[in-house]
Amino acid sequence: MAEPRFWQSRAHPLSLAISLALTPVSFLYAGLEALNRKVTQAQHPGKPVICVGNLTAGGAGKTPTVQWLTQWLTQETRAPAVLSRGYGGSLKGPLKVDPAQHSAAQVGDEPRMLAEACAVYIGADRHQSLRLAAQDGHEVMVKDDGFQNPAMAHHFNLIVVDGATGLGNGRLLPAGPLRQPLSVALKKLDALLIIGAPSHASLAPLRKAVEAMGKPIFFGQIEPQSPRPKKSAARVHAFCGIAKPEKFIASLRGHGYEVAQVTSFGDHHGFTAAEAERLLASGLTLMTTQKDMARLQGSPEGSALARLAETANTLPIALHIADEAALQTAIQKALADKQASQIYKSY
Repeated sequence: MAEPRFWQSRAHPLSLAISLALTPVSFLYAGLEALNRKVTQAQHPGKPVICVGNLTAGGAGKTPTVQWLTQWLTQETRAPAVLSRGYGGSLKGPLKVDPAQHSAAQVGDEPRMLAEACAVYIGADRHQSLRLAAQDGHEVMVKDDGFQNPAMAHHFNLIVVDGATGLGNGRLLPAGPLRQPLSVALKKLDALLIIGAPSHASLAPLRKAVEAMGKPIFFGQIEPQSPRPKKSAARVHAFCGIAKPEKFIASLRGHGYEVAQVTSFGDHHGFTAAEAERLLASGLTLMTTQKDMARLQGSPEGSALARLAETANTLPIALHIADEAALQTAIQKALADKQASQIYKSY
């Protein structure tokens, strides 16, 4: 989702007024969230589960982190599979995403994109998806989001935070971006991954709290993976429908593109034919994100959306983690220890 501006400020009078006005709703949200934790009995999965979650609503960098994990686990011959809710898709699952047959409208844009490189299973009930993945021979499950959902026990919780936006104003939804009280979330966290320069003021106390618990903190950068553009092809029209379009624009400019025009849509936006026609008529080289391209692919042949998919270019990205070997070691140890504890039943 796109972040409201008032989430990022505790001092601006208007932001403070809006946040305070929504605080009673936050109290209600907190009560319902606590009740859900109290009445839900966590079920223990029969396979190792690594949850990639975040503390706030909005984009934090979970998808590149999931990609990093699945690439590493594949290299380790651990046969990973991604468990996704399939947000935005019409199919309920559980099912394995097939990029040759499924569109983003059916399975969600992020699962459709991830399925180009690894096995992805969607479904509202992650236990059902896990069973299906296990039947297909997958050994380690990477749960995309769902850190706050108490229905499934996790072997390792890797929590991703955006360095530029941090925890925002530190308030609970909807008065702020927090999805769960920080005191509750930190008890479950196994490692913190800060993506991008840790510039937000909320990160200093967060890091102090995590360090006091003896939990490791890692730092990562999302970097383009394509060659820098030639000067003649550097002037572009960027379009995207993601939670933080400014991050995409900054990546383009940092990679050497001259962003002459920007068209932004809401997160997970479903493009229309009219929008595609307007973009195609811009006269500039079109650049978009891999997630947006996933929503365009599979459009009816000859349609404006299909032509946009054929015409637009993407900026491939990948996550690079400092001291990634230490994070990998921490994950491996947690998986081994919790499987050896024999509290995890087999399906």
